[in-house]
Amino acid sequence: MGEIVSIISGKGGAGKTTVALNVASALSKLGYSCIVVEGNVTSPTAALYLGYLPAEKTINNVLKDELSLDEVILTHESGVKLVTCSLSLADLASDYKKAFEMIKSLKDKADLILIDAGAGLDEEARLAILASNYVMVVTNPELPAVVDALRAVRLARALKRKVLGVVVNKHNASLPQLPVEEIEKIVEAPVIATISEDKAVHESFAYNQPVVHFRPKARASVEFKQLAAKLVGESIDEKPNALLDRLSFWLHKIGLRYLP
Repeated sequence: MGEIVSIISGKGGAGKTTVALNVASALSKLGYSCIVVEGNVTSPTAALYLGYLPAEKTINNVLKDELSLDEVILTHESGVKLVTCSLSLADLASDYKKAFEMIKSLKDKADLILIDAGAGLDEEARLAILASNYVMVVTNPELPAVVDALRAVRLARALKRKVLGVVVNKHNASLPQLPVEEIEKIVEAPVIATISEDKAVHESFAYNQPVVHFRPKARASVEFKQLAAKLVGESIDEKPNALLDRLSFWLHKIGLRYLP
């Protein structure tokens, strides 16, 4: 029986979707099954990152009794399994509270279900937290984002959900950013991963791929793999390799293959 983890932040743009998709792809490569569920129902973006423009099968089809939940699980070549929402304005009136309740039925279909929650701390985020067993907070190493992360941590605890920790995304040691120790003091929770600001992440999504699949040797890829392993109680001993990283990029561009 799988566990459900909601990925939240106190603001938009922190990188929840990037974290969710890359962790899911990394878990797939480690031999675990993982389903990402789009929890940002009013502005779904996870499917767009993966090149579904738009997705033909969504949870809205299930809410309309047109398809079963199994039938709307999209499987991407990167190993990511995704349940997304409709982009249609007409579907905004759907009963999304029922949709969040349905997420619990996925627990017997995967080792881990990741809810990519809505931006901020509104009703969508609350529904995602309540549908989950655990919460992971994503922030950036700037004071406004970290203060918002503190609010997210406190909300999760107020809703009686265990906070696994904080992921500091877009970290750049060459810039004057908050150190990890200071972030932990402010957010009142441990930092469980630091993901580097990496050009490879932006390039990968331009090709509709998570970076761990498209550029597996990039610095951010290795950090996402380490986070994924930590979530399932494992560890990996791997270091970034700039030469192999660029090689994997050019291999893909000329249509050969991905590096493992």
